[in-house]
Amino acid sequence: MNKKGICLFFGFAMKPTEYEKMIKENHFDCIITNADKRFDYQNGTIAKQVKLCKKYGLELSSLHMAYHGNDLTKFWTDSKEGDKLEKNLIRDVKTAKKYGFTCVVVHLEGKASQIGFDRLKRILKYCEKYDIPLALENIGHFALLKVVFDTIENKYLKFCFDIGHQNVFEKEYDCLKEFGDKLITLHLHSNNGVKDEHTLKKYGNIDWETFAKRLAKLNPNINLDYEILMHTRHCERASDVLREVYAEACELEKMIEKYKNI
Repeated sequence: MNKKGICLFFGFAMKPTEYEKMIKENHFDCIITNADKRFDYQNGTIAKQVKLCKKYGLELSSLHMAYHGNDLTKFWTDSKEGDKLEKNLIRDVKTAKKYGFTCVVVHLEGKASQIGFDRLKRILKYCEKYDIPLALENIGHFALLKVVFDTIENKYLKFCFDIGHQNVFEKEYDCLKEFGDKLITLHLHSNNGVKDEHTLKKYGNIDWETFAKRLAKLNPNINLDYEILMHTRHCERASDVLREVYAEACELEKMIEKYKNI
């Protein structure tokens, strides 16, 4: 059995208490979220999020790093922004340990450098100390992920596969072939292959059957975590979206099961 998860905020203006209650009522097992204070207005603080999860019996899956997009490339430079990214990632690892998340998901951009490798190694020491893996997500920078994984050998350096990003940003690359042996967590959503929409399967063109076949060989019991952001569409109700996403997860689980022993 695969646990089925969804991001706490999935695109509708509601109170966090309403999110989590509705997520549980639609049979999900867990959530993915972040501890970025900029989103406290929509998610509540991380402490409040976790408290509500306990109230509704929802488990915690991955915790996304907190960051400003314009700062990401500075991770590889001798800069205050790079130092802050390192400090914040260490904080996120500690937060994940404190509350019981399975891993921290990380975005990497820019040009690799020894400065950045040293930062990653220092962060990974905290990952080892707190037993929290660091999962690098594919976000359209395939060459950077490859050089990082080729350069740093550490059992706590893992891979987050975002199937929607693969369909838009990395069509010419096979992330699962390259990094699938390090796969620890998923971001599941669909799109039309042109724009990163984070939408439902019915609006996209992703080959889920082939994905299930490959996942069955790589990590068949992994959490099926959906990163849905339905603010790009306005025709669904929140309850309908959750119902459809859960149905998608159940269908994907059946496909994975079908290929486990083939």
